[in-house]
Amino acid sequence: MNLILRELTAADERTFFDGFKEWAGEDPSWYTFSWKEGMSYGEMLEILRKEALGIELAPGRVPHTMLYGFLDGKIIGRVSVRHTLNDYLRKRGGHIGYAVAPKFRGKGYASEMVRQALEFCKSLGLKSIMITCSDTNVPSWKIIERFGGKLEDRILDDEENELMRRYWIGEIPSR
Repeated sequence: MNLILRELTAADERTFFDGFKEWAGEDPSWYTFSWKEGMSYGEMLEILRKEALGIELAPGRVPHTMLYGFLDGKIIGRVSVRHTLNDYLRKRGGHIGYAVAPKFRGKGYASEMVRQALEFCKSLGLKSIMITCSDTNVPSWKIIERFGGKLEDRILDDEENELMRRYWIGEIPSR
């Protein structure tokens, strides 16, 4: 599989917006947290750069790196790697949040993106990596378990009124 997970560059502008079209009808945050209508691509890249460095973070945000999955020159998904956890991310989100465009699902791309994201986490020095998913998202928790995810618990997310699974990959932190 020739899937490459990496940060966006200035040369990816057209590819980014072409990839955005694959998410029509979906919540835009499944593709991007930073780009907003009317914003230039360059402005978004600067926000992503600052977020990765932990500069000028919005309230409740932690340093994170947004990585996009490129396959044959197209963006088919994204992974947000959070460098640390806050209370919200301990409940919902964890260190790794990933999404694959609807037409590319069920083909193993999410697994490959998670594999590469775990390598990226190691490069940040993370030894314990939390990943969460909805209790009903069977494909996602199967991916997490395939990479050694140990189920810590299931908790109710009051905000979304949804049962969430919380997994740890690597060393499980002591409480």
